[in-house]
Amino acid sequence: MSSQKPARDKDDVEYRGLKIHAAPHLHSYCISRIKRIGLSQRAKVLEVGAGEGAFSQRLIDEGFDVTAVDSWDDRFRATAEFHHVDLNTDFPDKWTNQFDLVVAVEVIEHLRDSRHFISNCLKVLKPNGYLLLTSPNPENWLSRLKFLRTGYFLWFSELDYQRYGHITPIFSWQVVQICNELSAELVSIEHTDNAPLRRWLGDGGLRGLLTHKTFYLGALYPFMRGRRDGEVNIYLIRRQA
Repeated sequence: MSSQKPARDKDDVEYRGLKIHAAPHLHSYCISRIKRIGLSQRAKVLEVGAGEGAFSQRLIDEGFDVTAVDSWDDRFRATAEFHHVDLNTDFPDKWTNQFDLVVAVEVIEHLRDSRHFISNCLKVLKPNGYLLLTSPNPENWLSRLKFLRTGYFLWFSELDYQRYGHITPIFSWQVVQICNELSAELVSIEHTDNAPLRRWLGDGGLRGLLTHKTFYLGALYPFMRGRRDGEVNIYLIRRQA
């Protein structure tokens, strides 16, 4: 099966001239979820793994006071304060208890230690602050079928490792465990829709295997447990007071 990304609408490729490095429509889902938190105007937000700054700029346009960090320091172009930080290391101590919200969109799958990263994010939050975290959903039905066929989850093949640096699949049950370990509250798990998954089938590859996919889905889908829908999981985590 090809690891080419699904076709993207033009409006979902960039924001105000800044390239979007995320799954289709994920930025829109995340902005919608943040609005439902009910943060105050000028709330302090840290975006981790900001890339060119497309999501940072969205946050600024929503009225938030944004600080951005990334392991790369030569591509950020949004109008936010920027810091170069190796995301596999500890965040600066000066940020402890400083932010109302930390956002990490499609970051954690690129890092070596998911528990260390989430702990790092919680440390810089104010008490009762929120972490919005997203990652590809390896539990979705298409990923499970791909694993049966190839031994790789969707978005975590050898080609995905070489091309995108995806090294760590994150399962929803892992996030539950991590939150329990860190005494944090997992407020919600949401997901993007299934349209990108259907586009992954294409005309060949896995579709060729699933000539009778109605049978496969009808027979196997009801027995699948966990987060069997959605290309990307969106986790909202609250630091306890």
